[in-house]
Amino acid sequence: MVRFSGYILLIDLAGLTLIGLPVYVFAGAEVFIPVVIAFAITSALAITSFYPFTRMSTGSVNRYMTAMLIGMLFRMIFIGASVAVVFLFTELHQIGFTVALLFSYICKSAVETYILTRNHRG
Repeated sequence: MVRFSGYILLIDLAGLTLIGLPVYVFAGAEVFIPVVIAFAITSALAITSFYPFTRMSTGSVNRYMTAMLIGMLFRMIFIGASVAVVFLFTELHQIGFTVALLFSYICKSAVETYILTRNHRG
């Protein structure tokens, strides 16, 4: 769990360095702040859902697939709710938030999938 959290925070650091700094320089803080918020949302989601998923995914392939689909449903609901809250109740830059959210979500999902399939295979 601690190792996975470290990977997620490393992805945030790399993403904010490679993407966030150029966004800040060229577009300013108006676009940079939603990027940071999007990275924070996906980090919290990845870290909080990793441990229960690893607990559910031990055992048969059917249980593993069920855990994966339940986790995916939970994440989609959370991501949809966070997008709705940002779009309806804040004045954040919507395009910057959406692009950063998608990029961050895809990167963290790839890392999580890699770690979980590596652990599941033994």
